[in-house]
Amino acid sequence: MTMKKIARSLGVLAAAAGLVALSNPAYAAGDIYKGTGWRILAGRGIQSLSPDPYVIKIVKPSAGATKLTAAQTKKAEAKLRAQLKDTAAQLTSITGTKFTVASGYHPEQKACSTTPRHTITVGLKYRPFMPGNKPGYSQAHPCSASSNKSAWGGWVWVDSEYWKPGDWSIHPTLISNLVSHEVGHAIGLDHPNVDGSDADHTADPYECVTNSYKDTPVMCSPNGGHARGRGGTDARADKYAGKYTKWDISGLKALKANFSR
Repeated sequence: MTMKKIARSLGVLAAAAGLVALSNPAYAAGDIYKGTGWRILAGRGIQSLSPDPYVIKIVKPSAGATKLTAAQTKKAEAKLRAQLKDTAAQLTSITGTKFTVASGYHPEQKACSTTPRHTITVGLKYRPFMPGNKPGYSQAHPCSASSNKSAWGGWVWVDSEYWKPGDWSIHPTLISNLVSHEVGHAIGLDHPNVDGSDADHTADPYECVTNSYKDTPVMCSPNGGHARGRGGTDARADKYAGKYTKWDISGLKALKANFSR
């Protein structure tokens, strides 16, 4: 089965910003919160990205939480750690803020009030989307700094079903895109979906800006990334797996610029 066929069979693969109880602050003068193909989670309390370093920490997977075999867990963890390192390197290069992936394992986070500053924990869990434990969904829970509305950190759960043979096992390229997508939420990027060609005044799934290569923003919901629009090629999608597009990069740079405005 090709990646395109797998993508079509999913339907509900998505990465949603966590429903964190954050304030809806007044916009800061001069800050920019959206542009073509990108949007900042200002309504969730995040307006900017701090210049201080951020660290991504991995939660030790357990069979009870993932419902994977030992072999499946090993494969999933290796893929997750490798993509997180690539995503961190991208974010460092794009924003100038240093992102690193810590070695070893770390405790999971459950509340913004107890999440360490500039720490993003990432773990594998079976059907982690809440409410509802929907199959095929991963979820990010972003937190904001109350003092300056910058990205504080947060936590991400990646659905372990992606490595479990069956209806929700998905192509590695889609997993790479999803990991970058979820980390993007954790530091303040929103879904940039817009009303598409149907002109029904609703930003539906998959309705995002695109180009001649059929790229869509990685942050597009539910399946964004290079060549992820209808008609895109598997070869291009695989080549740029997990890589932020020009639209995502504009959003990330705006997040950083907002900090000093």
